[in-house]
Amino acid sequence: MSDVVRDKHLFIAAGPNGSGKTTFARQFLKQQNYTFLNSDEIARELRPDKMDAAKLSAGRVFFKRLWENLENGNNVLIESTLSGTYLERVMPRIVEYGYRVTIIFVFLEHPRMCIERIKERVIKGGHFVPDADVVRRFYRSKRNFWNLYRGMVDNWYLFFNSDDRFLEIAIGRKDEVMIKNNEIFDLYLRDIK
Repeated sequence: MSDVVRDKHLFIAAGPNGSGKTTFARQFLKQQNYTFLNSDEIARELRPDKMDAAKLSAGRVFFKRLWENLENGNNVLIESTLSGTYLERVMPRIVEYGYRVTIIFVFLEHPRMCIERIKERVIKGGHFVPDADVVRRFYRSKRNFWNLYRGMVDNWYLFFNSDDRFLEIAIGRKDEVMIKNNEIFDLYLRDIK
């Protein structure tokens, strides 16, 4: 399949909760024609008053919409923390649909920064994530991206979100890595070991 030209594209905007992946995705979408799928936004659609109660239903709707878009050949951008491994199970099917897959992974220096950004988001009407979940997912997300998901996709980009600016730190294909900022790349790797 890797020798076949695939003109359909699935982007995964990934990173820990509060890292800025939705902001990154929205900036990206302004310039592209992609269908955006985000389970938090689906939960808000289903139950704006009780998003937590709608999470399971939102997950089912997310996958229903994902498969519909892939069957129709639409370019898709999804959002994930990558703190779980559910995408590992669906990635082969996405490739079978003829999609190139790219991960854009956004991270911050420490989970405390993610927690602070989530507090700001809640004040502005965004959704809350418990601090313990943020911390747990912060480390899982980074490890899963590095040890599992980057080897499953065609291309990947690692961005550091600092001062509302996205800095490209490294790019790669599978295990090939081109580092653009050694200091921040080492900061990223510190949590992987």
